[in-house]
Amino acid sequence: MNQTYEIMNNPNEPIVFTITQGENLTTWGIFISSILLSSGAFIAQVLAQIQKSKCSKINCGFTSCVREV
Repeated sequence: MNQTYEIMNNPNEPIVFTITQGENLTTWGIFISSILLSSGAFIAQVLAQIQKSKCSKINCGFTSCVREV
């Protein structure tokens, strides 16, 4: 996060702070890693629900399997 501070030293005017935020590699890294972690948590939750189910035939989108309960 880039921040720029401008201080105007005039006794008749208050001090003014101007903050500008720019995109850099750190912010993109945080964004991409949060997307990956959220997706991983979602997939883990789906797999946990499939593991807990009592169904003998599971058909989940692109794959299916038959198992003993």
